[in-house]
Amino acid sequence: MRTLIILLLLIVSSCTKKDEPKIQKPIKFQKINYSLANSYLDSLAKKINPNRKYQYWQYARYKSSMLRHTILNESGDTLLRKKIDREFDKIKYGIFKGGHPFFSCYYAITIENGKVNYINEEEFRGFLGTIDNLEEAMLLAETYDYSLDSDIRGSEYREVENGFELHLMRFNDNPLSKESFEIEVSQNGILKAKSRGIYCKGQKCRE
Repeated sequence: MRTLIILLLLIVSSCTKKDEPKIQKPIKFQKINYSLANSYLDSLAKKINPNRKYQYWQYARYKSSMLRHTILNESGDTLLRKKIDREFDKIKYGIFKGGHPFFSCYYAITIENGKVNYINEEEFRGFLGTIDNLEEAMLLAETYDYSLDSDIRGSEYREVENGFELHLMRFNDNPLSKESFEIEVSQNGILKAKSRGIYCKGQKCRE
């Protein structure tokens, strides 16, 4: 009788374990393998994949020091390029503007039904559309001033069920500091950010 009871308990215990949901281990953050020394924003551009279909679109970089426009990614009928006026207002339509002492920026242009559209930074978020990859998630975060850093506290990511989670940096001018943020980027382009604290203060943050 005692043996039978023990056997029944073992059977019940075995069935219970099978019914228990498996606990998945959280995905670990990985280092973002882009370098500040190699114009990482140029590299990110290669993975832009807008959801909408355009007759033509391009994403390019402008440097005033050389008066040079460099197309980093494009798609569609390239013959339509001749419609683009390169003398557009780069202060108004430039994306990720900066540079010292010379001005530089990135920009996006679309052509639909023969009409040229110059996209500002806010519209660029809609241009990206569904966030398909890490690079698009980083570009979206960059429009909110969250950037890559050489320090690991500003250079990590993990892919989750509905998008990406990033550890990026925000640079503050007054006082000089670098602040780490945990950023959630959903596939539909919604961004949420939470500070992880200041990790650099003073002039060394410019190094």
